[in-house]
Amino acid sequence: MEQFQEPVVFFLVIMTIILVAPILSERVRLPGIVGIILGGMLIGPHGLNLLAANDRMEFLSVIGLVYLMFSAGLEVDFHQFIRVRGRALVFGLLTFLFPQLMGMTLGWILGMPWLGMVLLGSAFASHTLIAFPILTRLGVTRNEAVAVTAGATILTDIGAFVILAIVLGAKDGELAVGYFVKLFVLLILFGLAIFFVLPRVGKWFFQRFSGRAIEFQFVIVVLFVAALGARLIGVHEVVGAFLAGLAINATVPRHSPVTGHVLFMGESFFIPVFLLYSGMITDPLTLFRNPQAIFIAVGILLVAYVSKFVAAWITGRIFHYTKAELFTVYGLSHAQAAVTIPTLVIGMHVGLFDANLFNAAILMILFTSITSPLLVQKFAPGLHQAHEETESLPLFHRILVPLADPSHQENLLSLASLMASAGKGVVLALNVAREERGLVHEMHKQKELLERVPELLNDPDIRIELIPRLANTYAQGILHTSMERQASLILMGWRGKRNFQQNILGSVLDEVVWGSDLPVMVGKLPYPINGMERVLLLLPAKAVAPEVLRRILLANVTIAEALNVPLSILADGSFLHQVGEILKPLDLEPPCEVVRMQGSLRIDGLHKNAESDLLVIPGYGSRQRFLANIGNLPERLAASFNGNIVLLHFDR
Repeated sequence: MEQFQEPVVFFLVIMTIILVAPILSERVRLPGIVGIILGGMLIGPHGLNLLAANDRMEFLSVIGLVYLMFSAGLEVDFHQFIRVRGRALVFGLLTFLFPQLMGMTLGWILGMPWLGMVLLGSAFASHTLIAFPILTRLGVTRNEAVAVTAGATILTDIGAFVILAIVLGAKDGELAVGYFVKLFVLLILFGLAIFFVLPRVGKWFFQRFSGRAIEFQFVIVVLFVAALGARLIGVHEVVGAFLAGLAINATVPRHSPVTGHVLFMGESFFIPVFLLYSGMITDPLTLFRNPQAIFIAVGILLVAYVSKFVAAWITGRIFHYTKAELFTVYGLSHAQAAVTIPTLVIGMHVGLFDANLFNAAILMILFTSITSPLLVQKFAPGLHQAHEETESLPLFHRILVPLADPSHQENLLSLASLMASAGKGVVLALNVAREERGLVHEMHKQKELLERVPELLNDPDIRIELIPRLANTYAQGILHTSMERQASLILMGWRGKRNFQQNILGSVLDEVVWGSDLPVMVGKLPYPINGMERVLLLLPAKAVAPEVLRRILLANVTIAEALNVPLSILADGSFLHQVGEILKPLDLEPPCEVVRMQGSLRIDGLHKNAESDLLVIPGYGSRQRFLANIGNLPERLAASFNGNIVLLHFDR
């Protein structure tokens, strides 16, 4: 109807279906994804015909498809993906070859020409991770079987589009070999650029520009540059989107609000629009109009389900997957949409597929789009992460952050939020107002200051407690609050200099560090946290006692994992054996680099990576012990090193 094409009404109808369909679907114990697809069939040209499957809907659905593959790459543990690349290759080959061969056999039975047979096989060979949002919601995206399936997706999509290019490039039974050699070379160069150039560009950008909006915009630009690059070299946009997701995954911290914002936009609008469009273009009544279409549809459904199950079953037997892992892999890998739809459209356009085959294949897309999330929702809750996160430390459960001006302490807040997310903890944002001669000074500013903290963090998943406090001194307010609120760590900002000669860090910091029974982290953070490329722990001779070394190392491992960067340790020779014994059972990925410190620490050797290193100085024990073992190292580093520095001090 014409009025439904008006922009406001058009958008209202889409958002209403996206909102209502999943709610109704889940009421009858079907995944929300299924409800959106069925909603698309209802309002589409083969249903009530409220909305046309026109260029406007196709435009939005392409963005949604790109978002879907990007989010799949973004949610996969990049280091685990690298570790299972061999298994992903095995499953990718199996889940490509079986459907390809069975699809060609079906084409031969239907009497299709050989080019049509090959193209039909490629339509089955790929798969779309349409049920991936279910895994995200369940929190099992880091399971090895999931990583293997996600890795296989990119292989099958590339393979399917290469076959599509071969079919379209065939002329009179001959192939333009030079074109395909060029395509393979461009694919290799494109992949190298995505994996090696993009992370470096991202770190360079985040070191120089910060702010939630500009970081979000950068990620979106990177996503669509990668998608466009894939299209320009002759493969589908989803290939570039998935690779971009993996690259961004390796660039920003795992719990960064930036990735959360990108995923939120995709999962709340663009991905549902893609699912809606998939339903709109499906005509389920085609089976009742032509008896031959029923035979074709049965054959296509058999190939789609059987070939993917055989590949998943063989893979499960080879790698000893559990029943839950096997059926999750099968559930994820038998859905058809991303590559299948353009393959079918192109096959129709060039005359290799007729209308019966096209409609039967579209119906297969509908069926697999329904059964895929059903299987994943049933079996995915039984998955376990392939490797648990490194030992969760109570250190990061309740992080107290004293703030004077949150707008100038954004890097400190970012570090606190990332560590709290890693430890499934809470950020306690504190502002202390001094009380003198019975008068409350600056109390009216406290509420305004503290209310800016959630706005600066801009992450609804971060748990924050805002704490206004009155005290005679700032240090007293911090120490008393830490005890009353049962903080596990105090995180404070540092300007990098002391106030008086007798102080080590500054008057307030000294009072807190030496007066607290809790670990205290003091940070001088001039550069954005998202731009860090490495955590570098310094262990000079006698820096910490042997009994506290394990706590120091585990804390730094957690910090590195929260920032999604490798950990390096520059240690005196006396620490090397004990460090190796502690780190060996952790099986870190990427492995921790341990370098022997030659002689005393040379500060001038640290400057070359000042913009990208987070330097960590350990501290332990009383003021006297600290002075005897660490001396004025923090002050010397702060005076000559212009990068990010953190002092992590344990009281005992």
